[in-house]
Amino acid sequence: MPTQADIEDGERIDITVQVVAELDRPTSKMAKRLKVRDTAGNEFPLAIWNNNALSDFAWESGRWYELENAKGNEFRGEKSLNGSSRLSAEVVESPVDDNDDSSASEKASGDQLFDTLQDNLPYLSLFPFDRDFETLSVYEYRIEADDAFEDSPMDATYNLAAYLRSSSNAAVTHAGVMSLISTEPLEAYLPDPFTLTGETQVTLRTDDTADNETMVRLLQQLIKKSISTDEYETGRVDRIRTKEPVISGPEGLFEACLAYRLNIEVLPSGDAYVGVEVSHHARSQATVNEYMNRVNATVDELVDTHVEHDPETYSTPGSGRLKGVSDMRFTDPIPDFGNQSLADWYERKDRVSDEMLEQLRSENPRLVEVQYNPNSDETNVHVPQLLRVSPRKEVVKQLAPRFHREWDRRAKMLPEERFQKATQFVAGLNALPAVETSIDPTPVGPSISFMSTEVDRADNLRFGNDRTADLPGSGLSRYGVYRRPSSFKLHYLVPERYADEFVEFRGRIEKQLEDINCSPDETSYSEYVLGREIEYSNAAAAISDVDAVLAAVPSPTNDFIQDGTIDDPYGEFKKALGKQTIPSQMVRVDNLDNKWVVRNTALGIVAGAGGVPWRVDQMPGDADCFVGLDATRDPDTGQFLGASANVVLADGTVFVSKTQSLQSGETFDEDAVVDVLKDVHREFVRAEGEAPNSIVVHRDGRLFEDVDAILAPFDGTGIDIDILDIRKSGAPRAAFRRNEQFRVDHKGRIFIAQNDDYGFLTTTGRPEFDDSDGLGTPRTLRIVRRAGETPMQTLMEQVYWLSESHVGSAQRSTRLPITTYYADRCAEAARKGYLVNGEIIRGVPYI
Repeated sequence: MPTQADIEDGERIDITVQVVAELDRPTSKMAKRLKVRDTAGNEFPLAIWNNNALSDFAWESGRWYELENAKGNEFRGEKSLNGSSRLSAEVVESPVDDNDDSSASEKASGDQLFDTLQDNLPYLSLFPFDRDFETLSVYEYRIEADDAFEDSPMDATYNLAAYLRSSSNAAVTHAGVMSLISTEPLEAYLPDPFTLTGETQVTLRTDDTADNETMVRLLQQLIKKSISTDEYETGRVDRIRTKEPVISGPEGLFEACLAYRLNIEVLPSGDAYVGVEVSHHARSQATVNEYMNRVNATVDELVDTHVEHDPETYSTPGSGRLKGVSDMRFTDPIPDFGNQSLADWYERKDRVSDEMLEQLRSENPRLVEVQYNPNSDETNVHVPQLLRVSPRKEVVKQLAPRFHREWDRRAKMLPEERFQKATQFVAGLNALPAVETSIDPTPVGPSISFMSTEVDRADNLRFGNDRTADLPGSGLSRYGVYRRPSSFKLHYLVPERYADEFVEFRGRIEKQLEDINCSPDETSYSEYVLGREIEYSNAAAAISDVDAVLAAVPSPTNDFIQDGTIDDPYGEFKKALGKQTIPSQMVRVDNLDNKWVVRNTALGIVAGAGGVPWRVDQMPGDADCFVGLDATRDPDTGQFLGASANVVLADGTVFVSKTQSLQSGETFDEDAVVDVLKDVHREFVRAEGEAPNSIVVHRDGRLFEDVDAILAPFDGTGIDIDILDIRKSGAPRAAFRRNEQFRVDHKGRIFIAQNDDYGFLTTTGRPEFDDSDGLGTPRTLRIVRRAGETPMQTLMEQVYWLSESHVGSAQRSTRLPITTYYADRCAEAARKGYLVNGEIIRGVPYI
């Protein structure tokens, strides 16, 4: 049966589709524009024009139609359908098992919940508590011990709080060492040697940072208690999963359930909200042993596949990579276990049930080797019957391609579906009597608590000949780059075996550079042999007197790289050319015939060589420069690893960057961040001849550093400094309500909290994609002021325009502003050795 993949540009096609929704018409010449779904689950637009047949046809949402003589359309690699003068449509029965996540009754319930919402307004996937939390009265206790105990005092406090939560209906959390806070009076006895003493009633205030965090922890616990345990599995409020699957893979290896992640927002004003994120979580259904039997595979074929302990049969969680088969069996003595067998060890550790232990002893399976630590070659033995194949994307795609396609399709939820599911979930939560509140299942829109506005995006990007446009693609096509490199000598570095394939790609690159008025001053060319790193280093060393290098390299999944026949040249060229201070742009040989990579590759070359493809025409506010700050920590130890900063001028062009990675053993203090800020400040003075009057600092994520320590070096300088957290994780989704449906909103939507220190911003959305693209629902950035007095709207508009300043892509802007996005890219390049660590970097050789 034909699907979207069979559509050819300009060719007629007969195809069966289901009408999913009606879309906006971008022109009055279009009679109808529908989103349709084919039998493979692909969703794409069908446009019916005024001069087409069926221009007044009554299409019904949810119905399947057999179309004849539809006309194919392909634009920017995306395939869709147009009508034609001979188009016909016949209603047919559903040709597929729809297996939709939502029943008709659930959808009707969702529609009723939205009855109070107004059209033509933006909304967030935030849901308000129905009481004010400016203050909260709680009970505080001291913990005393009349004997010695094993845990550290803080660990004992955590454990006792958990014990009290499990033995009462109250929310209980720590309030310091050997101190607890509860929403209700506690009467439970503590295990020996501990006792609760000194009950006092205290008041938490949301405008106090420590109190606010305590209040959030209490609310998280109460919400967890309000979730139906019959319907959901709840480890934490950021990991809630439906017990019943919503997608069942035809291979029987995996299934997917709905997963919800809740984020509590308590503003200093006392307004409190629950953010709801919805996704599809895959679960493994087959053990390693079952999988091998079912598909007639061997362990050798699964080497390096991610596996995890089966939670239904093994008591301790764990995950790693399968590395091969052991010579030992379940009942064989194992030296690493003191010559006892794994069977005896499991029995003593109570890792499996008695029934499972008896079964495994009887079967006596051969054990497999599992690598738990990716940084160590050491392996441990395990039982294949007690391991499941982990549902990682790459594993699922390889082992269950049909399930993967369905899982991937469902993941891109459009606003209507996403807001329906989030609202239905909140409506199912019980009240929280401990704090006398419940959560209103109505998404947050513009209100007294949140002012909403939209960035004026009209013609604010400047291109060649000082002409302006509102989108990078159109501006480059019409006017060319804003500023070409002062010197533009381009060198091509190509593998000998791909020299012929590169000829056509080179022609397209040079045609693209010519089209944007940035042809190289000179070009040169050399070839290299695919082999060992030292040969790549020699090939790079032979290049000199150039401003940029475009190198063609094989994909890292190339068979010869995977089996060790050749080394991957990507990293070696990046390191060698970086040390020679020559910006480099890489193109994978797999993409030499891909026309869609040409423009971005060309832009990377121009920017790396010192050109400016475009700039912001009018930046809101009076900032002289912006500093993106990224402080990196080891995720396992929390140890500070280094700081990076990226300075962007007021027109959105990058000035300088610097990364300072710390050596092993050094610990964090604010001096590392301050040193980087001092360096970039000094460079600004050297270039401009005077100090900046106003600096805006963007911190990637949450600013854990001491703000006062960071500001101290600038005391008395007269420089106005604003510091913002730019947080991308946990932020709500945004949508626009139109014709009683949630739609993809325009990017540049702003929500600002009443206290003017907190807000949300969309940097993706229309016009770059809409409902017909099937790309999902835009996620906002959470922006929090940590210092400064510039109006929040101005600061958020600046963040927006800096997200439009990523000169490595003309198709879509980045979600993050280039301040933090480039600081992170620069730090990553320095960590890999592609840039010289600790030196001031000019230009953007890391994009």
